[in-house]
Parts: sequence; C-alpha cells; structure tokens
Amino acid sequence: MKLSRLIRGGLLAFAVLAGSYIPAYGLKISLSPTSIELTAAPGERVRELVTLTNSDSTETLSLTIGLADWTIDGEGGLALLPPGESENTITPSVRFSPAFVTLAPGETRDILVDIAMPSDFDAASARRFALLASTISPDTRPGNEGLLRKIEVSSLVYLTSARASSEPAILDASLSAQTLILSLENTGGAHARLQGTVRIDGRGETITLPLASLVILPGSTRNFQIPLDRQLPDNPMVTVDLIDTRAPQSPQGQQPLQRFTAPLEAQPAAALR
Repeated sequence: MKLSRLIRGGLLAFAVLAGSYIPAYGLKISLSPTSIELTAAPGERVRELVTLTNSDSTETLSLTIGLADWTIDGEGGLALLPPGESENTITPSVRFSPAFVTLAPGETRDILVDIAMPSDFDAASARRFALLASTISPDTRPGNEGLLRKIEVSSLVYLTSARASSEPAILDASLSAQTLILSLENTGGAHARLQGTVRIDGRGETITLPLASLVILPGSTRNFQIPLDRQLPDNPMVTVDLIDTRAPQSPQGQQPLQRFTAPLEAQPAAALR
C-alpha cells in the first residue's frame, strides 16, 4: 500500500504543484486550491473550504475524500504517505465533510476542512497534510475492457506557526548539458516559497530567467532544473536573486536571500546521479 501511494504521488507531482487538473485517461477532476498556506497557533481551530470539480463532459463520478501525509524529495517529486506515518503529521487533528461526493459532469462541491491545532503544537514549527479525492471506475480505453482504474488528486496544506522561521539559502548553480541546476537548502522550521531571477552574463550578452513558486520544505535541500533554450555565452557568470515570499519571521512576510554569484561551470557526471 505504501509503495503504490509513493508511485502515485510521483506521477501526480507535476500537475498538483503546477495547479492544474489531472487528465486521468480522459477524465478531469480537480481540487482547488491545489495548495493552502495557513498560519496557526497552539489550540486554535482553523477552517478552510476546498472545491472539488468534475470537468469531464460526459461521466458522473463518485469520489471518496481522505487524508495523507506528504513530502517533496530533493528532485521535486511529490510523495503521498499514509496518514500518521510522517513525523510531522497533523492528520489526527483534521476533520472534513463530506467524506463521499457524487458529481455530475461540470458539477462542483465544496469540502469543509476543520483543523483543531493540538495545545502542545510547537510554536516554532510547522505541519502539513494533503486532502485527497479518489475514485475507482471502469477503464474504457480500447483493450482494457473489464479492468478498473484509480484516479486521485490532492490539495496540499501547510500549517505554520507565527513564531516559526524559514531559512533558505542558495548553495550552488551549475550546468548540465542545456540545463541549469540550482541547489538550495532550508535550515528553518517553516517551508520557504521562493521567486526571483537567474541572470547569466558573458561577453556582453545577458540571459535572464524568471523563477516563481519554488518550494523548499523545512530541514531539506532541493535541486531545481531549469532548461535553457539558447546557447550560453563563453565564460558565463551566473547571478541568482531570490525572495522568500512566505517568511513568517519577517514583519513584511517576505525576506530576500543573499545574492549568489559565481562562474557557471558544468557538474561532474558523478554529481548528477
């Protein structure tokens, strides 16, 4: 069970993090918003509405609502875990209604999520969970008659204490073929959400790449891969300027990272494994 959910989580990662629907063999279901960022205090009760939509034009879908823990690996893959398995789980304190929904084509339904923060919730930490909507239905693809298919979408929820802090930093920027590898870490107790620019300079030519919504979970590192669509100038220098837009330790709610500037060099093959 655990292995199959990890695999499904990896397959769903791009669509969930990008905020789009999951085209499951022609069916289209979505949870909106796909990510929710909340500030909570010990003993506080927090409520949120999440909208479930059936965008399929022909099929009525019956879906089960559930919870999961989740994490993001160093390369950005989403892993959904059984509720209660993660060390920072909050799922025992989460209730939702309804638990089962039937949606006609084009129909939507709001799911009420009710979170009772534990009184011993560490005021300098953060928690997270995922709300899931899933269904099993006949597989109507040619050659699959008589088989069943499982469809699952997620809404990722972050719960951060007002006293928590995110501490992101840029570790390195290097080149692999036509891909820029941007390595970052977050040593804080809250997640960081980064945006900004990468600038590559060389021989009078400048390439500017915008970056948005790069998430780094607390106590983790990530390698972001940025495809390059043009030939780089000779002897390139890279400059990375990022802002943490979810910095609870800042009165403004955002905080710039220290600028990173270095020659842009290719990674050794062993470092890419």
